Parts: sequence; C-alpha cells; structure tokens
Amino acid sequence: MMDLEPGNRGMLRNIAGNRLLLLFLAAVLLPLLFFLMLDSIFPFRTEKIIYSKVIYASDSTLLHGFLSSDQKWRLYADIDEITPELRQAFIYKEDRWFYYHPGVNPLAVIRAAINNMAKGRRTSGASTITMQLARLLDPAPRNLKSKIREMFRALQLEWHYAKDEILLTYLNLLPYGGNIEGVKSASLIYFGQSPKALSPAQVIMLMVIPNNPNALRPGINYDRLLQRRNHWLSQLKGQNIFSNEAIEDAINEPFERKRYPVPSLAPHLSYRLRNIPTDKYGLITTLKPSIQDKVEGLVRNHARLLRTMQINNAAVLVVNNHTLEVEAYIGSAGFDENLYQGQVDGVSALRSPGSALKPLLYAIAFDQGLISPKMVITDVPANFNGYRPENFDETYRGKITVEQALALSLNVPAVNLLDRMGNEAYLGALSKGGFKWIARNRKKLGLSVVLGGCGATLEEITTLYASFANEGIFHPLKLLKNENNLRTDTLCSSGAAYMLTQILTGLKRPDLPAQYQSSADLPRIAWKTGTSYGRRDGWAIGYNRDYTVGVWTGNFPGNGIPELNGADCAVPLLFNIFRAISPKSRPDWFAPPEDLDFRLVCSESGMPPDTFCHHVVMDYFLPGISPSVRCNHMQKQYVNESETMSYCHTSLPEKGYKEKFYPYYPADLISWYNEMQVPYKMVPPHNPECPTINNGNAPRITSLTDGAEYLLIYGRSQQLMLSCNAENGVGKVYWYLNDKFYKAAIPSEKVFFTPEAGNYKVSCSDDRGRNSDVWVKVTFI
Repeated sequence: MMDLEPGNRGMLRNIAGNRLLLLFLAAVLLPLLFFLMLDSIFPFRTEKIIYSKVIYASDSTLLHGFLSSDQKWRLYADIDEITPELRQAFIYKEDRWFYYHPGVNPLAVIRAAINNMAKGRRTSGASTITMQLARLLDPAPRNLKSKIREMFRALQLEWHYAKDEILLTYLNLLPYGGNIEGVKSASLIYFGQSPKALSPAQVIMLMVIPNNPNALRPGINYDRLLQRRNHWLSQLKGQNIFSNEAIEDAINEPFERKRYPVPSLAPHLSYRLRNIPTDKYGLITTLKPSIQDKVEGLVRNHARLLRTMQINNAAVLVVNNHTLEVEAYIGSAGFDENLYQGQVDGVSALRSPGSALKPLLYAIAFDQGLISPKMVITDVPANFNGYRPENFDETYRGKITVEQALALSLNVPAVNLLDRMGNEAYLGALSKGGFKWIARNRKKLGLSVVLGGCGATLEEITTLYASFANEGIFHPLKLLKNENNLRTDTLCSSGAAYMLTQILTGLKRPDLPAQYQSSADLPRIAWKTGTSYGRRDGWAIGYNRDYTVGVWTGNFPGNGIPELNGADCAVPLLFNIFRAISPKSRPDWFAPPEDLDFRLVCSESGMPPDTFCHHVVMDYFLPGISPSVRCNHMQKQYVNESETMSYCHTSLPEKGYKEKFYPYYPADLISWYNEMQVPYKMVPPHNPECPTINNGNAPRITSLTDGAEYLLIYGRSQQLMLSCNAENGVGKVYWYLNDKFYKAAIPSEKVFFTPEAGNYKVSCSDDRGRNSDVWVKVTFI
C-alpha cells in the first residue's frame, strides 16, 4: 500500500473531522428543527386555562369566589401565595431534578423501563412535573402512545415557559377531589385559609392528596390520609424543608374533617362585577374589609328593628371623599334572605328619591343669584299650572328663610324655586351628575322631579352628596382599585356647596329623630333625608370631610308602610355608621372658599338693609352673583290723616295726607293670611276717584289653570271656583266671564259659578284697574 504524503494525510483528517461535525450538527439540529416544525403545527399553551372568577378587597383579602365556566373551583394562586416550603415539598416528592431536565428526565425513563420489564408490570413511573402538567392540560388514557405525547407536550412547555411558570401552573391545576383543583382552592376549602398560612402538616396533605384525590381528600378516608401524611413528613426529615421539631409537631397535629365554604363576602358587589372581563388574577375592589364588616353588622341589627314595623330591608354605600373609592357596599340586610328578596341590590336599584335631590336645586339657585341663605320666601299653597304640591306635614309656614325651607325640606318653596329657575338647568345638572334615568327621560319630567317624581339609585344619590363634599365637583365613584375614570363635572360652585353644607349641618329640623334631640353624641355631619310618595322609600345621606354615607330603607317589592320615613328609619343607621367609621373628634371642618363672603342683611327679608331695617343678621353670599337689591319689606304709602285711604302721586291731594311705612307682603301670602285669618297690617284702600291705573301686579287667578280643560259629569250641578291672590291694599276685585261682569268680591272671597259646555275667558280686575285673564274649556261627560 502506497504511503500518503503528510499533506494528504492532514487533508483526510480535516475531511473526517468535518464529517463528524456535520453528523453531530445533523443529529442535534434536525431533531430540533423537526420539533419546532411539530410545535408550530400542534401548538400547546397554558393560556386556555379557565380559572374561577375571584373578587378581592383593597388589601387583597379574598371576598368572593365563583365557579369557573366548567363548574370547577379553580382559583389562581400567584407566586407570592406559594411558600418556599410548599414548592420544595412538591419538588422533593414529584421531581427532584425538575430544574435540571428539559421536561423529560432520560435517567428516570431508563430506570422506570428497567424496573417495569424486570417485574413484568408497571411498578414505577418516570413522569416529571412538566409531564404531569401536560397530562393535566391534555388528559388522555394511560398507554404508551399517550406517554409519548406527554413527553412531546412537556418539551413544548419547557420551550415556551420558564421553570417557575410551569411549577406555578402545575400547582394551580392539581386535582383535589370532586370539582376542586389547585392548591389555593384546596387550602380554602379543606383548611379555610390561604396557602401562605398553611402549617407543615397541611402542606404535606396538599402534597399527597393529588396521588389519589377521590380517596384521600379530607372527610373521605381519615386514617389513610393521616397515614400518608405522616409517612411523607417522616421522609422529609433532614431535607432542610422543615425543621425536625416542626415535623414532629406536624405528625401530632390533628385535622378537621369538614369542608369550608369558599368566601362569599360582599355578594351584591361581587355579582355586579363578576361579568367584567379580567385576567386569571381576578378583580381588586376598593372595599375595606374592616369597614365592610362593621357596616354589614350595623345594617343587620338595624334591619331587625325595622322588621318589627314590616320594613324589611336596607342598603348602604360608604364612599371615601378623598379618593372617591367605595369602601363599603351593602345591597341588602341579608343576601340569602329569600323571604325578603335579599338578592336584590339596593345600591343599584331604581327608586323614588323623595326630597333627597332638593339640595342640588338650592345650590344651582345660589349660583344663579336667585336666592341666598337668609333670604325670606313664602311657604303657602300654590297652583303651578294644575300641579298643587303639599308639604310633607300638610301645613304651611307663611314667611320662611331659604335655609329654613331646605332644613325643613318644605315642598312648596322647592317647587316654586324650580318653577322660577326652569327645569332645564336643574335636569341638566342632574344628568351631568350621573343620574342615568333622569338623563334618558329629562324631556318628560316636570316640576315634581324635585319632590321625587323620577327614578334614582342609592349610588347616584350618594355620588351627588360626595360632590358637595368635594366643593361641587362631580367624580364617578370607584369600585375597582385600578380604575382611572378621570371624568369630572362642576355641579355647583364651591361657595354654593359650602352654603349647602352649613344648612345641612344644622340640628333644628324635623328629620332629627326624637331620641337624638338632646343627645350630645351626634356625629358632626351634613345630612339630608328623603321619603318617597306613598312611604315606599326612606333615605338618609350624610357627609363630612372624610366620608359620604348613603342609606336606603324600605321593601324591595315597593309596598308602602305608614311608619316608613327617612328620619325615623334611615337616620339612626346613618348616625351609627358615622360613629363606627369616623374619628371620634376631628378638629377641622369645611372652610369657607375664596368665592364666598358674608354680609349683614335685614332679618325681615334677607336682603341688604335699608334705612327702615332695625334688625340685621350675618349671611353668606356670592359676590357679584347673590341678590343685591335693598330690602323692601317696608313700603312708603301716602295716606289720609285717619289712615283710611291711600293715594298715589296722581291722586295726591294738596294737603291732608301723610307718609307712612306699611309692610310689603306678596299677593299669595296675603291670600293665605286671609284664608288662615292671620292678622297683618293692611294698606288702606286706594282713592276711588283716582283716574289712573297703578303700577304693580294684577290679581293672579289661582283656582283655574290657563289653557286647561275641565271635565264635568253631565246631569250634576257642578261649579267651578274663582279665587285670586291680590296685593296689599286691594280692597275689591271684579270677576268677568267672557268679558261680561259676573260678581264683585273682596280678594280673599271664594266665588263660584255654574258653567255650560264651551270655552270661557275668565278675567279678574282689582280696584286699581289691573287685570289678568285665563282661558279654560268645559266639557261634560
């Protein structure tokens, strides 16, 4: 054989080396490329896992858990909830080389194959934690084909996920008997606590149950589970997972055979949020467990008292005024009380708000310059185009200040104010403030909206009062911790909000329950009550610097109860809640804002004093906005020496007269004084020989509504009444029907006529020649 030259021998060695390298690369790369091709064709991911929806409090306390869509208790445990001892124990038992193999442990496979062939049957397995996870994600019958698929799936999982992700998913899917999956679900149901709080004995129980979950779960086979637990506790001695002392204590630790329910706290809020899309971690609400628990207890106790009066339910919302977060949400006195419709959510239920919306009306009127707190207005019967509201107590006060009218929650002054303002501004502000039903129906609503003739929820009303606590700025409430709703709206000025707060803080009011009249332990809050028509709803909403609390009481079916009202049924609960959640003494209170000032006003009118005003009081006002006309509670009149006749400038004689001040009374107040026989100082009748028509207001017809149709029953002798409001000094009025004189009367006299079918022009003139008309139609049926 011919020897090769040295150069040729080197070339051959290089070729051989390259071939070996190519063979090695082919042996590695071809399977890898083949694996990647199969991975793209048959993808395998953990994102498809459906976990149970869970609701957490603001401090991550589990409030409520729901079954997953496949009816499993599969609660997701985050890495922070899995203790190192729990992780190490599972790895020690199931897969000690977990962090070193690529998903399949070749040595374990070889060892298992040798043992099984030697004994002629399956005596040991080679499944890694990753392979077990693959089987949990893609269940299949246990045979050789399934085992090969498991190995491939395990390689896929290792290719796409980190080891800790695989271990965490594995711990979240382990079977624990029945419909319980995952260590968190098992911890809560079997031990009543989080995985972080488990004892060593409980950790080992969670470790052994998945080997035979239906036979080893607590309550099924106590002795067998105890034996398996203690066996593995003994095996762990010296493994540096638990101390030997802890293991000895764990061996002697008994365990209960009962099953704990998954937490179902704050059920109304939880059910409200359950359909919100979320990830596996669940939803973190703004609720504070300490406040939620306190308020729930107060509501339950208060409901027991209410039920003695057939008032069966209550709902409460507690809002932090600094963060606008809802810290307590109680939809009813008891979610499981089917007898009382306890599953109805009273926080979001649409109800009639009664008088609870009046404060916003007054705030807007402050900002429009229509009123100021000490301004004197009238509280007398009134007819607003056929709408005749009455006060809650069915009485009238005559003259009253604005702040008294709001504090006493009088209906007629509120409707009168809304009539002057116009519905549009008020309904617009309510719509901006989040009142959805009112926003949808604002074109259909009339003056009765301020008295509760609309639909509102406890949540909307509480949000409104939280706006007053935040200087009139509306912010939507936050139910979720990471919710960032930046929408804001100005409902009223900070000055108007402060004046409201001062009025609503007063204690001289009828909605202060009798048991608190002399109490020295009242919380310092601004508050307002409301009672709906028919006594179906009783409201109380209050606020201070820190919290706004809304309380509703009533029956969900809407049946009225004679004893139901906001003062007696809702206010005691409101006070008790503020006592429970607010600091005992808080030195600071709302401070007057910069856009507010104070002035001296006449106590008779609430307006800046004139020379005849002898008693003044301090009043807040908005500079440049609040009414600034000087007081006119006294008016100068020219009268004869005997004060039996008054004159105007036209009919003033050359002598025999004098100047004298007389009180000014609005015409509707004079009419009420006459009806109620309240004495007042009258201006003498005007000079009958005066040829001119005085300036001033004509009599206002109050008994008939302009443009109305009156339906009378045919065959019955029915009459229509004629009445009016006339100014002070008017001695006589004259009634005309279709421009034909009918009758003369004094202003306070009620006149009747028997109509025929048809249209009528009804006119009323006073003794100074001032006239007003209305047109009505009479139809017989």
